[in-house]
Amino acid sequence: MVIWTVIVLVLAFIGILTNLIWGNVIKMPFQDILLFLIALGILVRIRYKSKEAEKEKLKEKVDELSSENE
Repeated sequence: MVIWTVIVLVLAFIGILTNLIWGNVIKMPFQDILLFLIALGILVRIRYKSKEAEKEKLKEKVDELSSENE
């Protein structure tokens, strides 16, 4: 999922750059900017959720080890 989101992010960025270079800056399509922000938000959420899952695994491991010691 991260790979697809990065691909979409790069394509949206390329769309924004091509509109800035060959298009009119005032008439820049809203879709490219929106797609870029959505992809960026998804990447941030994936990163947050993966860190949260890692912390949960560590808590489970600590609980498992503490129960073994008792």
